[in-house]
Amino acid sequence: MAKKLGTVALFLGAFVLALAALSKFYMYDQLAQVPLNQDTTSEATTAPGADGEYLDVAAGLKVSNGPLKNVKVVRGDIDASKKASKELGRDVAVWDIYDSTDTADFDFGSGETPLTGTSDRVAFDRNTGEAVKYEDTKSEADGETIEPADIKGLYFKFPFDAQKKTYQFWDGTLREATPAKYVGEGEVKGLKVYKYRQTIEPIKTGTIDVPGDLIGEKATTVTADQIYSSVTDYSIEPVTGVVIWGQTAQDNYLELDGERVLTTTKATLAYTDANVQKNVDDYKGKSTLLSAVKTTVPVGGLILGILLIGAGLFLRLKSDGSKGARHSDKDELVSSR
Repeated sequence: MAKKLGTVALFLGAFVLALAALSKFYMYDQLAQVPLNQDTTSEATTAPGADGEYLDVAAGLKVSNGPLKNVKVVRGDIDASKKASKELGRDVAVWDIYDSTDTADFDFGSGETPLTGTSDRVAFDRNTGEAVKYEDTKSEADGETIEPADIKGLYFKFPFDAQKKTYQFWDGTLREATPAKYVGEGEVKGLKVYKYRQTIEPIKTGTIDVPGDLIGEKATTVTADQIYSSVTDYSIEPVTGVVIWGQTAQDNYLELDGERVLTTTKATLAYTDANVQKNVDDYKGKSTLLSAVKTTVPVGGLILGILLIGAGLFLRLKSDGSKGARHSDKDELVSSR
């Protein structure tokens, strides 16, 4: 009986060890990937009483103040993703994003032109989140289309199993990836997060011709420098790399001969509470599952597998020892006759 139990324990131990290895080296890699059929809408707004200041072109180049809202619509293209993965020889997702900002009462589904709006088609690694070079990508902003888009760094999210280090994150205004530095840990609605900050100091992004009277000049038309600056904070769930809470503070203005003459955008927009709660609800369970597959199951399986194999060997050796002892007793009884 002990020998049978030992054999069963050996088989169970081997099975558990194989399961632990499978979880660590295969299942995790399969689960730690963004979906191809992504379909999300996120919102960020100015805080109550903290209105934004902006240059309203549609209102005749008028500087206005009021609540602002940003809406990002992201949709994955399954067929394009599969095609890109096949052509590039790696797991790639192709997602389209439409990013627009306007007043709080603007109907973003109306088809009307918002204050600002960009549209990007991005191909990126499904695990690391890093943008990859691919022909079927594009970037549209300010009436200009770049195709294929030369997007670099992270775009939608941080990598799975994010580390406490600096990452390069894409900035659509500069059209380049800039450092998002790790600044510490925290909690968002009970969920552990890593915090990163992407700071872009005031930088000239171009020039623009504006009416002289708009900036207090006598000339009919004046060429002014466009200055852009922003600070973006990301609170991410580190296991999945998903941004749970985000906030961007922009201060954009016109300069003439090195002096600030007109604010074009000055506002701080943060994820809405409903948006944050949805992110927590969606990714808390996924984080737990991934952690179990990567760490709990492999470590627990290794320990349990070794214990089962040890117990199996012990039972089999004990059984063989008992049989040997019984054979010895029989030999002595035969000899005494």
